[in-house]
Amino acid sequence: MEFKTHRKQFLLAWPLAAVVTAVTITACGGGSAPAFAQGSAPGHWTQAEISEFVAGAGLDTSDSTNSCIARFFERDMSFGNAMAVGSVSSASTSASQVGPALVAKYGTAEGDAVDSQFKQVVSDSAINCGG
Repeated sequence: MEFKTHRKQFLLAWPLAAVVTAVTITACGGGSAPAFAQGSAPGHWTQAEISEFVAGAGLDTSDSTNSCIARFFERDMSFGNAMAVGSVSSASTSASQVGPALVAKYGTAEGDAVDSQFKQVVSDSAINCGG
């Protein structure tokens, strides 16, 4: 995926993903890969998970774009995977660094699966949330 082609998509969802880092992901002991946060499947987050995500991201959900993007995180990603994206992103992380960071932290299979869901959020929110 060429970043320049999808710049608008990343610009919409990226600030939201970057601020999710305030939520902590628990790590496994013994030097193994960190565990994903437990949580609900895509489209089935509890109200508590939605509230935790919104609070951790510092979202103003009265802003229609932020609210729309948050809905696509809930719809397209499991809660644990959304928190995994937050665990590897920061204000200084570029969108193109998320996938490799996920693979480095969680391994190829898990990292690629989370990155795939994140790319879906970015695409869906860019198409549907305006700008």
